[in-house]
Amino acid sequence: MIGAQMWQRIGLTAAVAGFSVLAGGAAGTGPLQAQSSVTVDIGARDPAFSPDGSTIAVSILGKIWTLPAEGGMARQVTDGASWDTRPAWSPDGRFLAYAARSRQGADILVRNMATGGVRFLHGVPGSVGHMQFHPDGSQLFFVDDRSQYEAHVWRIPLAGGEAAQITHTQSWHEWSFALSPDGSRILLETGRFDGTDLYELDLEEMSLERVTDTPEREMAVAWSAGGTRRAHVMTHNGVDRLVVSVPGWRKQYLSAFDQKQLAFHPSGEWLLVLGGRRMQRLDLESGEFTPIPFEARFEVAGDPADDLLITNVRLFDGTGDEAVPGSAVLVRDGRIAEVWTGEGGDAPEVAPGTPVIDGGGRMLLPGLMDNHYHYWQPLAGADLLAAGITAIRDPGSAIQDAMDFKDAVRLGVLAGPDVYTAGPLIDGPAGYHPLVDVSIDDPAAAPALVRALKAQGVDLLKAYFLLDPDVLAAVVAEARVQGLPVTGHIGVRTSWREAIEAGIGGFNHIRVWRDFLPLEIQADGRDMSLDGGRNPVGRMQADWREIDPASPEVLSLLELMAETETALDPTLYIQDVDDGDRSRFSLEQFHNARQAYERMGEFVRRAVEAGVPLLAGTDNVGLFNELEAYADAGVPNAAILRAATANGARWLGKEDDFGTVEPGRRAHLILVDGDPLADIADLRKIDLVVKDGIVVFGGPPAEPLVP
Repeated sequence: MIGAQMWQRIGLTAAVAGFSVLAGGAAGTGPLQAQSSVTVDIGARDPAFSPDGSTIAVSILGKIWTLPAEGGMARQVTDGASWDTRPAWSPDGRFLAYAARSRQGADILVRNMATGGVRFLHGVPGSVGHMQFHPDGSQLFFVDDRSQYEAHVWRIPLAGGEAAQITHTQSWHEWSFALSPDGSRILLETGRFDGTDLYELDLEEMSLERVTDTPEREMAVAWSAGGTRRAHVMTHNGVDRLVVSVPGWRKQYLSAFDQKQLAFHPSGEWLLVLGGRRMQRLDLESGEFTPIPFEARFEVAGDPADDLLITNVRLFDGTGDEAVPGSAVLVRDGRIAEVWTGEGGDAPEVAPGTPVIDGGGRMLLPGLMDNHYHYWQPLAGADLLAAGITAIRDPGSAIQDAMDFKDAVRLGVLAGPDVYTAGPLIDGPAGYHPLVDVSIDDPAAAPALVRALKAQGVDLLKAYFLLDPDVLAAVVAEARVQGLPVTGHIGVRTSWREAIEAGIGGFNHIRVWRDFLPLEIQADGRDMSLDGGRNPVGRMQADWREIDPASPEVLSLLELMAETETALDPTLYIQDVDDGDRSRFSLEQFHNARQAYERMGEFVRRAVEAGVPLLAGTDNVGLFNELEAYADAGVPNAAILRAATANGARWLGKEDDFGTVEPGRRAHLILVDGDPLADIADLRKIDLVVKDGIVVFGGPPAEPLVP
């Protein structure tokens, strides 16, 4: 056993999705256990310089830290249960504002750096974006980020008072801004969907002047303290173009897409460039980039995973259709060491003092996996664990958030399921999700983008519906080279059959109108509601009354999916309408929507009957709801349970690591007081959740066996 004071130094390299042990212990990507602290050298975001330029404040894996401007050991400033980001220094350097995100929203707090005292300034229902003090210290400017389409600039007096909104737009966003040195003007990026441009807003006259007019996405603005230098990032075809403007010249620097952030040093002589969650110094005279290294040491729980024996259970191991009564499972070092099935035999041999849990005849299953959960709320992990979800596939998040949340869970900084992430959606121009996508319209640009995402640690790729067929094919081809599976929410520009022929590994939702509907009634992606004029159920996005799930055309597609093992993540429940929705629709619309939903359910059932791998995914509306929707559609319960356990691990190529209850697999287990093979709703009756051999929810106290 590793001593309570022992710690491992974990270096998080940009080229490896997991953690490399640099000193002590053995390398690997399994659960980190029995350590009281870990040290990371990646995971930085939101850099801000102190007024004298000697110190950088930065968020690292949800806590605020400070470090010397040249780099070095970071000092932790905040702790507690919130996810802390967006530090901003007061002009005199005495105070540091930051955003503390909770499950209910986010609070703007101001910390006295001398005394450590913290006071509340303002709260928002969503999250807080970029923050900056007015140069005279009287106000704090911030982005109230309520959604990816509603993020606007506000300001609030430091002495107290109501916050005032500065930018007023609907379905637009302003994620980054920079104040002029005198505080009279603000440089900001604003846009709708994919495209954004830069504008300069006079805060006294509220007059607006356009700065750029390009088809590219332009963001991450910075303005030097002297007022003569500006910088921003342009992103196109998966490539970042860092643009720096100074009197007399304008320079551009190309690099891979990695969600950059910028901050000028107060001297104006150099620019801090944060990308891939690491920091670099760009000398504005020489044009040379120099790393700004750091180390941040986190204190984490030091309890190791004890051996554990669970006896007297009906075991559904995820490999078959039945549950075996009188079974027992021995867990050792976080993995399943032995499985004993059948009545009338001896339990596994265990060491004296091993804790044992009597399952009381309840059903033991593999931990559940939500194959379509966007991990946008970092503090949702405990709720997911309580629902028996020990792994998620995140098919689309901002790359910075995706990797931070994944690493924080991996380290034990956050409670939550294991995260397998796609990072950003890969979409065509004018995409619908500008904060969580990267656009590409040139097949030749695909290999570099795929390699860049792989280098930042993604586990899979997600193709989106505005990709043209040749671009999708190029993405899938390079992903195969890089060993990354690809799933796709497609069906607008590219049909499912075209995607299968290109080698895609799976589909999200049931958007098959490109394959089956007449061209004149197909959605083309130009309208945000996607066919909203024909079908008011926005998430349905096609009138399924016009598609026959039993037609030869549909059955042929399903046979092709089965032959190629192309998986289906249908997110069926999110398309449903019930009596509570009647007030939103006319009588005809409601009944049309119900008929369409029933046909979608039939499509899912026929897919399973054809042998298509089913992946249970929710789009964040509840895994139990999704599984019960499959049952209502006629999918057998055993197939439903595999869709929520073994199938997701197999799709990721990790079936030897988790997803079933077999020796050698990670001990992700749930104990259910019911029989979900008879009634899938019984899966809601979870009494115990084990993750990596540790009880993380419920269960009776484990008593040691008598020696």
